[in-house]
Amino acid sequence: MEKGKRIEAEHILGFLLPEVIIQHIQSFLCAKGAARTTILSKSWHRAWLTRPNLDFDQYGVVVRKFNDLDAENKFWNHVKETVQRYENLNLKIDSFKLQMRRPCYNDAEHYSYSLANESIMKAMKMGAIDLDFQIFKPDTEFVFPHEVLESENLTRLAVSWCRIELGADGKIRCSRLKSLSLCDVRLESHVIWDIILSCPLIEKLSLCRCTFLLKTQSSNVPSGTRTSEVALSPEFAKRKSINTYEICKLKYLLLGGIEVHTSFFHDFSTKFPCLKELSVHHCDGFKGIRISGPSLECINFTHYHQMLRVKFDVPNIRKFTFSGSHSPSLSFKTDRSNWESDIYIMCCRRPTAAWFLNLNKFLTKLKCIMSKISLSLQILPMTTFAHVGNLQGLPKPLVDNLKISVPSSDCPVPFDIIFRCCRPIFLPQSWLPEWIRGAKSNNDFVEIVYKRLMQQVSHQSMPAPHDLMEVSVELFDEAVSVWRPVPWESLLNSSTRVLQPLPEESSRDASTSQEAEQIIQLLPWESLQDASVSAYPEAEKRIRFHLRWGIHMI
Repeated sequence: MEKGKRIEAEHILGFLLPEVIIQHIQSFLCAKGAARTTILSKSWHRAWLTRPNLDFDQYGVVVRKFNDLDAENKFWNHVKETVQRYENLNLKIDSFKLQMRRPCYNDAEHYSYSLANESIMKAMKMGAIDLDFQIFKPDTEFVFPHEVLESENLTRLAVSWCRIELGADGKIRCSRLKSLSLCDVRLESHVIWDIILSCPLIEKLSLCRCTFLLKTQSSNVPSGTRTSEVALSPEFAKRKSINTYEICKLKYLLLGGIEVHTSFFHDFSTKFPCLKELSVHHCDGFKGIRISGPSLECINFTHYHQMLRVKFDVPNIRKFTFSGSHSPSLSFKTDRSNWESDIYIMCCRRPTAAWFLNLNKFLTKLKCIMSKISLSLQILPMTTFAHVGNLQGLPKPLVDNLKISVPSSDCPVPFDIIFRCCRPIFLPQSWLPEWIRGAKSNNDFVEIVYKRLMQQVSHQSMPAPHDLMEVSVELFDEAVSVWRPVPWESLLNSSTRVLQPLPEESSRDASTSQEAEQIIQLLPWESLQDASVSAYPEAEKRIRFHLRWGIHMI
């Protein structure tokens, strides 16, 4: 655009947007995206300069070399100048986010930590009610300012990679806090519950890889030392009035990488009467547990160490998600039907008949209680199925979606064994364009799957009669969000830009194909390389194999 010919955004719209609306729009963008809006007009630039949501991300700073001290100083000067400008203009801050790298040198560590502490405190004084702080350094000795926990207006707090200590009086005054997320922090065992019980409005709580220290061990602990971890339940059980009102508003609870005692789940519905979503990932300390909750709707478990044994009494469940290497032993008591189950199983390198029997038993239980099952099986390199043996006479539950992931196209896929354990309806896959890395290996695997399925239909690879009657290919139409049947040969033709439809739709799409050719002729070559041009869809295609079965048991 020529100099002096800049078109203001307001001239295009025909009216001037209020600054509050512009800042609200900018708040939905990342830091870089919000900064790019400043070129629209002077009002957008002015709104960005006075925005109430500050986001400083050191990971977004371009580093030209390892331990780039100049880039680090430039980042901290920007943080310092921006916060100082807000303070001088008496501007208000609603949310403050600071993500910092590990300092390049030990000499710069004290300088960076002091600036981070100073910036956080100034943001709190200017009215910040949403605070997000992260420093990526596992052995950090950075102590999070205790004054933050004394802010009565704070509504959201997210802290990662630091130590949390209370002030001299040990008081916590953030009574309006609604969301608390602690990740890789070190704090005394009683502090977490002191925070929770001092915040009666808290609705979301996330605790990931936190180290809970005994009070006598909280001082003079060498950095990087993993001290005694205290299970959540003992501290929880000591609170006599915990079952009355302190955390009755909690709706979301996430526990990850910490020790959770079995007694933590006792009387679960009374402790968390309003809990809607529970996530437990990579936690130790519990074995067979029972979880009851009339308000629970979403449950997520990740458990790889051993078989998970849980009894659920969840009448209003909507979705259950599990990830692990062993099929869990679960039972559900629910009033709902057609609720979703997303199951991700990593197959061991030498699966036995017992491994597949447990998988079949688990899937059968889910289907008996009217769950919609999506199963993902990941097959590791050098996996052998020679120890499985012959599986006969098993119930064959219907699986709505079966996703199989392999490390390479030559990895064996035991369809005959899988089909003895379940009956998948859809096998979702992806067909990749040639310019994507790994496209050939992925597409070769998809072709192998198709050929194996067609062999199953013709009974060429099965020693006994099989009930797989038909296999068809479907392509997801992104424009209308509908799955459409397509001939398999159209996927194999790499020169085909737009997949050809089945004969019954050929007349309707003939004109579409002609219009696409006209667009290709009219557009310059550079525009054809843009994946957003619908007539030239050089993008990943979502496909699935639709399996139709004969008689099945479930």
